[in-house]
Amino acid sequence: MSDYTFNMGPLRSAIHIQLHTHNATRLWTGRRATENGPAPIIGMPRFIEILNQMRIAAEHNDPYADLWMLRMEEKLAQSRKMMQVMLDQAKAMFSELPEGIDIENCFNVQPARFPLFINAPLAYQGVYLLTDFDQLTRQLLLASHIAVISRREMHNRLNNGATVIRSTFGLAQKYHGSGLTRQDFIDDTPQARAAIER
Repeated sequence: MSDYTFNMGPLRSAIHIQLHTHNATRLWTGRRATENGPAPIIGMPRFIEILNQMRIAAEHNDPYADLWMLRMEEKLAQSRKMMQVMLDQAKAMFSELPEGIDIENCFNVQPARFPLFINAPLAYQGVYLLTDFDQLTRQLLLASHIAVISRREMHNRLNNGATVIRSTFGLAQKYHGSGLTRQDFIDDTPQARAAIER
């Protein structure tokens, strides 16, 4: 039996997301509110922040946070399935090319890179959803460029993909923690009753 002790530090890694298209980059950054302008749209950093808040609240036994974590898990799974269907449809379009034409996937020679600081594993599903959309966008831009689809169809399909992401962000944006625990609801505290009425 050894009596060695080790003073080891925590594990660290640097994680970045790389996006090749303006469409995906705009979804990453979101849209700020402007006076008399369109409504703001949250981006990926705010989405990650909200999911981190949910995780912390759930760890502190907030039943509403648990409920919201389940909602987000279901929404992200549904959104990723929808995006995968769109991606499969886009890839299938290239099977219509004449024999002898070989096209490689397109990529940006200077992609945008963003660091990821995520404490909620579920938030990574949102990141994966965005990278799926980035891949879809590249496929559709290429398909339009080589006349496999029209520009109108490309824009329609891009809008459909972006809508999937915005609806996922929009659901997360509705989350408001109760700041309470299950015991508060068991004890029927005034704060718990107020949270139920909200």
